[in-house]
Amino acid sequence: MMQQFLSRCKDAAERLKGKERITVFGHRDADGICASVIIKRCLPDKDVNIIIIRHSTDFNELASQCGDSFPVFVDYGSSELRNIEAHFDDFMILDHHPTKEFHTKMVNPWEHGIDGTRDLSGAGVAYLVAREVDPAYRSLSSIAIIGEMGDKIYLSGFRGPSKSIIEDGFDSGAIISKGGNEEILLDGLGISELPMSALELANILDSCASVNKPELGVDMMLGDKRAYSNALSVYKDYNERFKRQLDSIISNKERTDIENAQHLAYFVYLDHIEPGFTGSLAEELILGMKEKPIVLVSNTPYGLKASARATRSQVDAGVDLGRAMAYASSRTGGKGGGHDIAAGASFDADKYERFKALMTLELFRQMGQRLKIMFEAEMPGEKEASSLASSLAVDNERYRSTSSIALSLDNKLYIMVLSEDIGTFKNTVDDLIVCLSSCKDIVTISRKG
Repeated sequence: MMQQFLSRCKDAAERLKGKERITVFGHRDADGICASVIIKRCLPDKDVNIIIIRHSTDFNELASQCGDSFPVFVDYGSSELRNIEAHFDDFMILDHHPTKEFHTKMVNPWEHGIDGTRDLSGAGVAYLVAREVDPAYRSLSSIAIIGEMGDKIYLSGFRGPSKSIIEDGFDSGAIISKGGNEEILLDGLGISELPMSALELANILDSCASVNKPELGVDMMLGDKRAYSNALSVYKDYNERFKRQLDSIISNKERTDIENAQHLAYFVYLDHIEPGFTGSLAEELILGMKEKPIVLVSNTPYGLKASARATRSQVDAGVDLGRAMAYASSRTGGKGGGHDIAAGASFDADKYERFKALMTLELFRQMGQRLKIMFEAEMPGEKEASSLASSLAVDNERYRSTSSIALSLDNKLYIMVLSEDIGTFKNTVDDLIVCLSSCKDIVTISRKG
């Protein structure tokens, strides 16, 4: 499988060498920035332009920006194959996000049985292509490692193809020490005379992307010392703003618990949360709020933006945030996706409650608890469904091993029970059946699990 993947990387390298003018569209984070810079650095004799984009992008605008140059999408594109095909006659995608669609013009580790969430980032894919352009570009492994740190590949211990990138880093002198997965020191970046922390550089790039200054990060990774100095200032300001927002969310923890008692994730939506901070805030919050996945929501000019994070144990139990976010956003006027453990979405501002309900329904379907059941009741209308959901909402502190959730969506009432204990599961289900049997407003009722 690895050899097949590397063969695809080689084919992509040959295609790139045959192009004279290239526009690289990179995802707006540290991984996407690094992937973009790697492609530009490995083609010094080509006219390569870098444009950093968001997930919610206008493909007509991208096509206009690209003109008659060859488009290369890095750390992005697997979930946008149809849009890319509709707007570009020829293109290349170098991505690592989960996909069920394979394409001859896409290089993605998932196509070859390689875990693109834990074993390789977008910058890692771009680097393996650059290495096939010329073995001399093993020196670009330092940039790939920064991108991999940004996408938290180090949490899996740099295995599989990422391990070969680390080895190339040592062989080329790009890595000068590795005290641990989080303590990788780099050399030869041209922006400092001193060794530099790969993780800190990834955080600096993410801060630039978060405050809509991704070009500053690009220039920094291209060796611009002034850009590096300015990026450090951005990073300092970013950390101060991050702390203020984090403190605000934590101070509202009790309210968050109450508002999400009938959901299978912690949905946090505060007006003053900045869109560029939702991902990093969610990553920090999941460390202390481990009972359920975190979904942090913020206002943007184009609607609401959500960033979601889960724990490793939640993913092991079946949670796939990428699938859940895609499901909920596609039914609320937006789009989303990502990895099982980290994902993002955008959706219509007036459909927040619907988005939460759809996310909860999809998360329930995914969860692999030993005992679970869902009842779906059709009601005469939305008002009746909402009223009955409120009356059936229970305090889940009664049985810590069993959770009962009631929510409404249009004229449907959904009641979900999850449990790890047969006794409390039976008691809860029996109580619900009695309540539902006595309700005269229910038109039909069926069991869904």
